[in-house]
Amino acid sequence: MVTFGNAILYISLLVSAVALAGLLLKELKNSSLLTRFISPMIFLTAGLLTVAYLLITYYFVVGDFTYDYVWQYSSSDLPLVYKISGTWAGQPGTYLLWVWVIFLSAAWLAYTTRHSTPLARRTQIITVVIGIYFIVLTLVQTPFKLIYERQEVIELIASGALSSNFVPSDGSGLNALLINFWMIVHPPLMFIGYAAMTIPFAAAIVYLLTKEDGWEELSRQWSRFTWLFLGMGIAVGGVWAYVVLGWGGFWAWDPVETASFIPWLTLTGFLHAAALHRKNKKTFSIAAPVLAAVSFILVIYAAIVVRSGLFNSVHAFGDASTGSLLLIAALIVTLVSIALAMRRYFEEPDTAEDPGFWNKTNIFYIALLLFVVLAFISFWGITYPVFIQLTQGLKVNVASDTKNFFNVWSYPFTIILLLALGFGLNYKESEKEKQKQTLFIVAAISVISMLPRTENFYVLDHSSPFWINEPPIYKLIGSISLISIFPPLIYAASAVYQSLAGYLSVTSQKVRVKGIGLAMVHIAVVLIIFGAVISSTLDHKIERINIPLEATGELVNVGDGYGIRVVDFSTRSLTGGTDYSGTSIGQVIANPSSFGEKTVKISGKVTNLRSMEGHGTLVELTDSSGSMWVIFQGNITVPVNAELTVSGELMPGFEFPIMSATDMGESDITGKYKVQSVELEIYQNNKMIGSGIAEYLEGKGGSGTFPMVDPSISLFAGDVYVIFQGMGGGVVPLTLKIIPAINFAWIGIILSAAGIILIMAVKTKSKASTAE
Repeated sequence: MVTFGNAILYISLLVSAVALAGLLLKELKNSSLLTRFISPMIFLTAGLLTVAYLLITYYFVVGDFTYDYVWQYSSSDLPLVYKISGTWAGQPGTYLLWVWVIFLSAAWLAYTTRHSTPLARRTQIITVVIGIYFIVLTLVQTPFKLIYERQEVIELIASGALSSNFVPSDGSGLNALLINFWMIVHPPLMFIGYAAMTIPFAAAIVYLLTKEDGWEELSRQWSRFTWLFLGMGIAVGGVWAYVVLGWGGFWAWDPVETASFIPWLTLTGFLHAAALHRKNKKTFSIAAPVLAAVSFILVIYAAIVVRSGLFNSVHAFGDASTGSLLLIAALIVTLVSIALAMRRYFEEPDTAEDPGFWNKTNIFYIALLLFVVLAFISFWGITYPVFIQLTQGLKVNVASDTKNFFNVWSYPFTIILLLALGFGLNYKESEKEKQKQTLFIVAAISVISMLPRTENFYVLDHSSPFWINEPPIYKLIGSISLISIFPPLIYAASAVYQSLAGYLSVTSQKVRVKGIGLAMVHIAVVLIIFGAVISSTLDHKIERINIPLEATGELVNVGDGYGIRVVDFSTRSLTGGTDYSGTSIGQVIANPSSFGEKTVKISGKVTNLRSMEGHGTLVELTDSSGSMWVIFQGNITVPVNAELTVSGELMPGFEFPIMSATDMGESDITGKYKVQSVELEIYQNNKMIGSGIAEYLEGKGGSGTFPMVDPSISLFAGDVYVIFQGMGGGVVPLTLKIIPAINFAWIGIILSAAGIILIMAVKTKSKASTAE
């Protein structure tokens, strides 16, 4: 059925095809027949896709459940902001977001270049072809599919069980883990980055095809923009995982987060290669465009990881027909890129003189190789198990504990990369021998510092139950002391400081600003690695803490000098601030005297039923905060597991609260989302070190745990991190963690974003000279 939204997509497909035809006629036939329509058609396509995205957003906001996508990812009780973010919660919406940004990019390219050069036109041809392909993908899995097109609804209508104009009264709602602020930010950052990678890729392919100069200048800001958004998307994903229990902390080598990290690594390599290619067109004349092409291929690969249904990930969507279309696109782009790169390689004249091993170009080659190796480690770690499953039908892992594979193989190359950073950042031919000597000393200290034995400060956690099952090579590398990371970190930080001092001494404002930006990006690497290593290995954890509800307000000793006070707890609907089921049972148990001579209303599930032989019926009601008995006059029949709402008064004289029921009705729970909140104070040696609220959300697709995180003002002092997984059995179950130095990682993330923005603010021209 062609809905209004689908009609917009079909029209955008037709309009973009006209723009492509105009570009091809100009390029292949030098015909100006449609030239004047090219830019207007691209602008119109971008406008139509904007309307399409605003339309699906409108359907989410008003709750139009005649659309299947809206029904799947929204509900009437969702706050407005999560209705809007629901538009990118599923595959159809992310495809629409992706293609929308592709054509916004194409429109900007048209506006800034006016297609005045062959390079601009050819880049636009490839961009529009990719955009058209993604419009087709969006139509295959459209967000504008009606609820009547669901197979089960079709069958029910055919059987007469539903009317032909049936409209669901409410939607299914968002998964509980997605109801978080970072859901509003993370997916758009990622998919804007994915879409923006189209322009650097297109320009690189044009260069490989035609050897046309200017491609790097055309794609420079686009590649930096992509690096910024991909980097921030990955970082925000880490923050999201940090504040939502269940995703393994801020980085767990989950297939989807790892897949997004891979193109960021190769894109980082591209930016370094392009920096030298900008100064000398013969330098990295193949490596730079190939890295741009590889980054785009890996962006598509990241989408395949999310959408194929083959990768076991908490982030992944289910299997979709578009997964095969993405795979076809990745294969075509890969084959074209390989063919063009090989042709360029064999055509490239080998006339360069041998300057020896120790020179700036070779240092950059080493850095590029390290980025590629790190990317390959990540690629292999998530791809190998799927490859074996598809080819041999076996389920295998790359290590007993999957993250051990990534940590073991990435760590040595990270050390080498830090050494290369320190050596290359301030490389001077005149001081080469002195710099080499310093490098060798730092490298030797790094190797020596791999040997000290500590309690558990190693590449792999020796106390983990997985440690004993790892192969010998894993145990060998896993036993490297993490002390070895500090000499390279200090060496790299010193190089950044010297580089910054040099940039600050120059008179050119542009050079100074760019230098500050470069220093910020590189020191960010040092801070992020330092923060990640310290916070993940020196954290302190106390598990299985169960605080009785009757201890509310009391400071409870939980061991190791730490104490926790439960200040208050409550249950509410996501859209309301009051208890949706009256008073929680836990509140009554904790302080029964406050309910004396008052009518109490509780809701819960029937978990036990006892007849009192002519004196009534005892019913045990249980909610997430505890259980209590309710006395009903007369004999009643209530099925176990039924939901009840009961009003009555507490009976005096009993050791535990017992209610005399005066009114019974069906449970009046409203809404799909139930939020339990616990207000906490954390003490160390009787001194309060943190406070806040931990929450547990029950909703669609299970539950979400939102820990209390009280960050320290001090850089080295740890975050106070408390996990709460829902009240039950009259106790508040908690896990306390003290996570040190995590602020270094957050500061590094902020600096990297600010640094690349400063670099983007300085416009530079490529040097025409071909000599360094």
